[in-house]
Amino acid sequence: AFVFIVNKDNPLDSITVDQIRDVYSGAITDWSQLGVEGVGPIVAYQRPKNSGSQTALEALMGDTPLMEAPQGVVAWDMGDIVDTVEYRNLPNAIGYSFRFFCTDMMGSEVKLLAVDGVSPTEENIRNGSYPITSTLYAIRLKGNDNPNVLALLEWIQSPQGMALVEKSGYTPWEG
Repeated sequence: AFVFIVNKDNPLDSITVDQIRDVYSGAITDWSQLGVEGVGPIVAYQRPKNSGSQTALEALMGDTPLMEAPQGVVAWDMGDIVDTVEYRNLPNAIGYSFRFFCTDMMGSEVKLLAVDGVSPTEENIRNGSYPITSTLYAIRLKGNDNPNVLALLEWIQSPQGMALVEKSGYTPWEG
């Protein structure tokens, strides 16, 4: 799941996809426009072009033009964007990452915002109600007669394979 993060002390709990687009296009520039008083201007961190999370943001933006990141507001790696929001005491920062990176890899205390009123919990990701997820597929080329390929695909779908998927920070397929 692609998540939006704020400092744990930021009173905002939920944001809409349209508000995200407005923040990252520059149409919304102050927290008061999101109903949060006393925090001031929004500092909307971005990642470098062609990074995985920046590509996810660009896809979410759709036809809405993405604003240029202000000088010094590009986090060069995913850890930096989480650290900036969490530890550098920036109550006015917003950023984005992938859920498993924030929660499992970083063990971060940033607040994961609900999007369109739906929190990015494992249950909401699994049941499809959280609106910003990606499905990853394992496929094989037609005509590939290597018996190990089919065995690997069958194992990935087994209870043991799904347990490994979950331990890796992803939400396993249930079917």
